[in-house]
Amino acid sequence: MDLDQNLHAKIKCLNETLWDGKGSFKKVKAWLNNFEEDEKIHALYLLSQCIYFNDFQIKQLLISIYRDFFKYPHIASIRRSNGNTLDETIIKREFDKIINNTRFVCVGNPSESSARLMGDFRKENNLPKTLFISEFEISSCPKEVEYFVFLDDICGSGNQMVQYTEKVIPLIKSNFPKAKTYYFLLLGTTEGKDFIRKNTNIDVVDSVLELDNSFKAFHVDSRAFKSTPSGIDSDKIQRFTGKSGKRLMSSIFQRIDPFIDHWDLHYLCERDKFGYKDGQYLIAFAHNTPDNTLPVLWYNEDIVPWNSIFKRANKIY
Repeated sequence: MDLDQNLHAKIKCLNETLWDGKGSFKKVKAWLNNFEEDEKIHALYLLSQCIYFNDFQIKQLLISIYRDFFKYPHIASIRRSNGNTLDETIIKREFDKIINNTRFVCVGNPSESSARLMGDFRKENNLPKTLFISEFEISSCPKEVEYFVFLDDICGSGNQMVQYTEKVIPLIKSNFPKAKTYYFLLLGTTEGKDFIRKNTNIDVVDSVLELDNSFKAFHVDSRAFKSTPSGIDSDKIQRFTGKSGKRLMSSIFQRIDPFIDHWDLHYLCERDKFGYKDGQYLIAFAHNTPDNTLPVLWYNEDIVPWNSIFKRANKIY
């Protein structure tokens, strides 16, 4: 079996077991047609290195967030405060007080990923919907609320969360001075989480999975090219995905701002050709694909003809 057949067989296996049908032969073939003939085998290898989180995996991560980052730490605290008690009645009574004084807050617009995750988070952890609010409902919460929990799928640079919380966290701190704030993620980079910790007053920032530099496609420590088969050239992949990435991002920036300055456009396209702020990730979720993943994988606009493999929902501003 040659390299092309091997890679197609691997993607077929991934598609049937993990990718929820997102990598069918027809779809992969259409995606490969975005590239020149001599690039296709390299693009196929790149695709085989992608990490896709299906619905089941995401739900397990949401269960882990609630159990390991919120419920268990509070139960441990309750036990310590009650002489290391194992009395389930005491533990349940005290934890019920905590959960009733908690609000889970959607990050950003209700139409975006955080809101979708909140719905699954509520169902998987059997929580009442009255505990889930938007940022606009914060100031009208009962004064007894002591905990505000923000939930998101991925944090790359951390910049977007810092911008989002510039008004939200001060609002919480002014109206609920004793309240504790949490920001929990499915996936988060070390740098992004540290950036949020340093530039916001969020009390706890954590993720189930941590993304180090090995998850960046073209980093020197990249796991994608740690042991490449003969005939695969990582430098070539970096060149043609970067070239296409610039073209695809250019169309997005010009849609957002038709009068964008030429030099600003050049800078932004160079910065984001491998994903937002040079993310370089090969990651997709069942509900959406993060913008810090390579644009050649997710581009789904009408401006440039391009067949995506893992679609990203368009944002209309």
